[in-house]
Amino acid sequence: MQLRMLTLLMSLIATMSCASSSHSRSEEPEDNLDVAMDKSPLKAVLAKAAEGEAGTPITAQPQAKVSLAAVTNWQAFFKAPPTALETSVLAHKLEHWPDPAGVKELRGKGRAEMAIGRLSAAEVSFRQALRVASEDLETMLDLAALYLRQQKLNEAFALLTQAKEVISSSDSVTQTILIKYRYTLALAFIGRGERDKGHRILSDLIGLDKTFTPAYASLASSYLAIGRAGVAEFVLKRGLDRVQENASLMNLMGVIAQQARQPEAARVWFDKALNVAPNYAPALVNRAVLSAANLEFAAAEEDLLQALKADPQQVDALVALGVVQKRQGNISGAKASFSKAVDSDPDNAYGRYNLAALLADDLKKTNEALRLFHEVLQTPAANSELKELARSYINDLTPLGSRY
Repeated sequence: MQLRMLTLLMSLIATMSCASSSHSRSEEPEDNLDVAMDKSPLKAVLAKAAEGEAGTPITAQPQAKVSLAAVTNWQAFFKAPPTALETSVLAHKLEHWPDPAGVKELRGKGRAEMAIGRLSAAEVSFRQALRVASEDLETMLDLAALYLRQQKLNEAFALLTQAKEVISSSDSVTQTILIKYRYTLALAFIGRGERDKGHRILSDLIGLDKTFTPAYASLASSYLAIGRAGVAEFVLKRGLDRVQENASLMNLMGVIAQQARQPEAARVWFDKALNVAPNYAPALVNRAVLSAANLEFAAAEEDLLQALKADPQQVDALVALGVVQKRQGNISGAKASFSKAVDSDPDNAYGRYNLAALLADDLKKTNEALRLFHEVLQTPAANSELKELARSYINDLTPLGSRY
């Protein structure tokens, strides 16, 4: 039985790709939720460039060569997860947060709660903000992103539909908000299984700003999720050509190499990503998985602890750490890691499965293990392989008449 848990270690590497989940398709809204980007702000940039420093006209560059980075700051809504210290500071700040009344204060509180994993509290704060200002686009998009994180696609699409109505009736929506809206919509389409729609939006965003690395990463991750590694690699190489050094793109190149059973090449890419960003948690987890596969458990544990220090909410790091701890004979540590993973993300099927396997194999708590294995079968994010492994355990642990 223990081998069944260990076989999952390598499959964790595929979970490091964002926007790669697949869900059942829900009813599609009648209206097209995409919006056209207003390129008019680029005219002001071009006009200013045409004047020159001394007011002497110079030849303006073609619009296609002017990046949206000149008129928008998309990086503002792509912040790294808080470190352990920052999480502690945010938690303390939230304990003494004054009763917020304005939409900005409520939105800020929701963002702080979301950053440290208090998703239910964040939802309450965002909902309160929308009661104060029902058409606040930033809050709508923050809440939609939260729902995507929770895999609540219907709720996310309902908010995106409202946001589209606000955008359509407003003359003062910034390019930054439009980019955030379209990127969130793309991820929602991909999550709902309408990948073509999501891919078109992401490709369009890349066309507008060649440095928009989240779009490259999400597009490549989506192709990886459906087995089109060649297309994913093409997207990532194009992104690296344009952005040069980027940890998320390098990490995904490592995922492709690992899926192609090229561990040496994968490690090179993970090392490159960590040279660019030493605390980039996904690459740390992926490198740890490679080390564990080579029975280098001390190195794997070191990387995983560093990943959790950089991002305490990194559930994949907790699951991988639990597997490594189990292999080293640290059963109590493994149980704590798996339990924390399940508490942090109840929908994480790997954490639930591994905790159940530990209870069954090492702690002989059959009833608890069976309950968790049955929950794995009901978890939307669990793939067919994981469900089959759970059924195998259930069959071994139950009388003949109750087997699958």
